[in-house]
Amino acid sequence: MKKPMKRFLLFMTGIAMLGSISSCKEEGPHKEDIVKFSAAINVQPAVGTGAFEYNKNTKELTYNISYSGVTPSAVNINIADPGWERGSSLFVLPGFTASQVSGKTRVLSNTEVNNLLSGMLYVNITTAADPLKEYRGQILPVE
Repeated sequence: MKKPMKRFLLFMTGIAMLGSISSCKEEGPHKEDIVKFSAAINVQPAVGTGAFEYNKNTKELTYNISYSGVTPSAVNINIADPGWERGSSLFVLPGFTASQVSGKTRVLSNTEVNNLLSGMLYVNITTAADPLKEYRGQILPVE
């Protein structure tokens, strides 16, 4: 009688463990449809912040960037590998004003999505007064 009881208890323990494993819910920003990012611009005299949302379903990046201390001639999202290096323009952000730009990018390619998730994209403000200087903020995931 002892042997069948041990098998029964072992069987029930296995079922209980399987139930607890299968009930674990995967959580975290990588599991959501919208992934949030931010950027801090702090290259004197420019200061600013950027809020970004990547939609996994539409593959579009929505942005809202505010800044002060500079008069922009262009606002771009650039790519650099490694991320802290100077990079080339990936998106020109149209409709910028003296203090803000907001909108949505075109659909991102898989490579562009990987670059975004890897921290290789940054917002860059250029000025007519100093066209070679980068007033930039790295686009990083919000945790």
